[in-house]
Amino acid sequence: PYDGIEFMSIKSTKNSGASDPDDSVIKSASSLPAIKREDDEEDDEGYHSHKQIQFSEKTTVHEREFSPKDVKMEHWEEPMGAGTQIYDPVIQDILNFRKALGFMNSPYPFSDSFGSFDTREQFLQSATDLYKRLHKFRADDSSRHIPFEVLTVIAYDDDGNFDVEKEETMSKMFKPCSKSDLVTYEDFLQACDTMYKKLRFFLAAVENASKIDTVLERTANYFFFFFLAIVLMTILRFDPWSLLLSVSSLLVSFSFALGPSISTFVGGVLLIADRRPYDIGDRIVINSPTSDDAFQPGITWFVEDVNLSYTTLRFAATNEVATITNGSLAQLRIHNGNRDQNALVTVPLFFRVTTTHEEVMQFYHTVEAFINENDQAWKRIKFFRTESLNTALGYIEYRLRVEHVHSHQATPKIMIHKGELMRFCLHEMLKRDIHAITSHSPIDLYIEKGQGIQDLEPDLTVDGPKKKVSSLPKDAVFKQYH
Repeated sequence: PYDGIEFMSIKSTKNSGASDPDDSVIKSASSLPAIKREDDEEDDEGYHSHKQIQFSEKTTVHEREFSPKDVKMEHWEEPMGAGTQIYDPVIQDILNFRKALGFMNSPYPFSDSFGSFDTREQFLQSATDLYKRLHKFRADDSSRHIPFEVLTVIAYDDDGNFDVEKEETMSKMFKPCSKSDLVTYEDFLQACDTMYKKLRFFLAAVENASKIDTVLERTANYFFFFFLAIVLMTILRFDPWSLLLSVSSLLVSFSFALGPSISTFVGGVLLIADRRPYDIGDRIVINSPTSDDAFQPGITWFVEDVNLSYTTLRFAATNEVATITNGSLAQLRIHNGNRDQNALVTVPLFFRVTTTHEEVMQFYHTVEAFINENDQAWKRIKFFRTESLNTALGYIEYRLRVEHVHSHQATPKIMIHKGELMRFCLHEMLKRDIHAITSHSPIDLYIEKGQGIQDLEPDLTVDGPKKKVSSLPKDAVFKQYH
């Protein structure tokens, strides 16, 4: 159990006198607690005089070789435990939330020094003025960028204590360059603009949720006062049940006629009141519950308005506005891009069959360096593996999956960064002459003399797709096209 530790001596001091004064080269492992046995009935002094393991503080070669940084482990995220669960708010939380909303709705939501704004253009101008003031604190007068340390000044409290969590939040927001630790004007303006959009969408979602809660409150009040009236009539010795029985036949006929519609409406109300799968401004994708389709950027919708009856959506590709009942959405699978963690981008790569493993790994390390340099867009490589092999067409297909820093809500940015990554991979593969350019499979065409191609039917063979005629005349002419 102590392999890798260089032992100098093991000595027993139980029931013995003082240790040898000449034995000065032996150092006891004082950091290791002595183990007391259950059958030991000696006092504390005798207990501490038990046999202990003594070794030198010299580090061996084996101990220096072990380091977790040398082993490339798969990225893994901690599961959501009890400490991260959402609990019911108390009165103090509600009061703080109302205070925060009042501060957001004020003319100066980003402090007085930032300035007031009513439109996005005014906000961007205020952000530009702030960047000009912060630009005076740069270390290099010739630099057009500001150090990230200038922004982290607000992470200090009044007592001079530094808040590490606030620094991490600002780092995720402004995304400084990993090499120079500088924040450019473009990154600063983009970060402020993102925060402005989140603020506006949040206020719109809170206002819309307040309207929905008001409608639910009124509906609950109607049922409450109805049953309260029945209880009061019963207490006053009025018989309300005879009146209800007289209209029961009418209620049964209405239930058969309006039953499916009421069921669909109730399902839509529960979708918005209980599940709440989206908020105003979210980018969503609607699929069938049994479909295997994932989040597809080309068929996304923006949520424009939500109420208990229907939801107004805007198609991201064409800006078409559609209204869908909540009851029909309750039976579908809704992907919410705004609630994702980080988007995963998959890039297919085709190598020549003659490409060696060393060439593939050199290409992988080049792509990995590109990902690390562009840490403002990418987080890490999830995997790089062989997907398929086709010796007939002469290629090996690899799949490169990379994790983006944004969720699917920022689909335009993700697609732009994906295009840059694909162009970089293609450039490196062409430079190394390892890119496989696949040609079309051979196609056999049987052409009848004096006439055009007719009765062509697909025939899938082992060598590839082939076209043929079901019945050939005797004077047919055979031509093969590659």
